[in-house]
Amino acid sequence: MLVKVATGKEREALDAFKGITSLEEINFLFGEYDYILTLQATDTVTLSRLISNRVRRAPGVVQTMTLLEAPI
Repeated sequence: MLVKVATGKEREALDAFKGITSLEEINFLFGEYDYILTLQATDTVTLSRLISNRVRRAPGVVQTMTLLEAPI
């Protein structure tokens, strides 16, 4: 999941993301988005709730883009 954060809110957002138990990995990006999060969910309903209730409500989050991984 790609996350764009308001300027100056990067640390607050990062701290909020670290509190998400389904978070497997987080990396800072240079470019249009600020973070890439790897989240684990058992199904799309759980993922939708996780995104809506935790990620998008983190301080400073202004935009997200969700990308689903699929086997080749």
